[in-house]
Amino acid sequence: MTRQPLRRLLGAASILLITLIMLEVAVRMWGYAQPHIYDPIYRPYDRTADIPYIHKANLTEARARGLAVINTDSLGLRAKIAGASYGAKQPNEYRIALIGDSYTFGEGVTRTEDTYAQVLEDTLNQRQQAVAVKTFNFGASAYSVKEMVATLQYRTPDIQPDFVAMAIITSDFNLARTPRIDEEGYLVDQKLHRFSPPGSMIRRALRHIHLIYVLREIGVRWAFPSPDIGEMIVRGETPETYEYVRQFKKLAEERGLPYVMVLLPRMRTKDWGAVSDQLTRDRIPYLDLSSLKSEFTEEQYRASRFDPHPSAAVHRRIGEALADYVRHQPGFVR
Repeated sequence: MTRQPLRRLLGAASILLITLIMLEVAVRMWGYAQPHIYDPIYRPYDRTADIPYIHKANLTEARARGLAVINTDSLGLRAKIAGASYGAKQPNEYRIALIGDSYTFGEGVTRTEDTYAQVLEDTLNQRQQAVAVKTFNFGASAYSVKEMVATLQYRTPDIQPDFVAMAIITSDFNLARTPRIDEEGYLVDQKLHRFSPPGSMIRRALRHIHLIYVLREIGVRWAFPSPDIGEMIVRGETPETYEYVRQFKKLAEERGLPYVMVLLPRMRTKDWGAVSDQLTRDRIPYLDLSSLKSEFTEEQYRASRFDPHPSAAVHRRIGEALADYVRHQPGFVR
């Protein structure tokens, strides 16, 4: 009699195991998890707690989120040349610091040459020869406006920028979106951090299971719904965290830095409403690029089937539009 319950238990366990294996195979064939798999490319930033992580320096052909293959320079910024270093700014050099989240970093864009940061640099250099323009891409996945202000304060002085752009989407006003970093260099969602299994070997093994990424997405959406900042803005409300934008303005002006807020286009997101109105009242220069999304179908806009980040084509239009803006700034030599 005691063997029958054991057989039932083993039978149920076998069915569950076979089901999970079949689901894993199906998810791998589906391709959903691919944009979420990446190398341990992050490291803690030790100069302030307001920046929990940056990219590791001198990476060569590392896999980043969104199927991007990246190099990083000596500052840990995405760059065409791995390990590139920069001395003091030269008299004929014009440096632009781009601060943002995964959109600015170029998540979903395989080649660095196709990111809007690089398109901006190339376009400005093609259209004039008076100065050599160099862009510095301080974008990092899931940064909020808080980390962006801290980046301006702590990281940009190293490059002595002539112009600074803070590029945002509506989600950047949600401070809870910024994850933590583990000891290996992976990001861990704040909501799921307490559920993270102990031991790096277990976590490393789980990262190779594609089904985990589907279950995680379902779990986060169901158990930890995020506030819809976009809808709040459309209703005419200004997020409390807009105060970080004012801090950005104050810090840039204290340093005598020309700056602009770039309102990036995002598919399925309405206009910036209250935010653009508030920027106008606060006399903060901004460039609203949200209309660029109308130039693309949803398929053309998306980096890939399962990645809603902007594609290389969208990045090109952002870079070109930003180049036109910079060229007409008083401090830019044409």
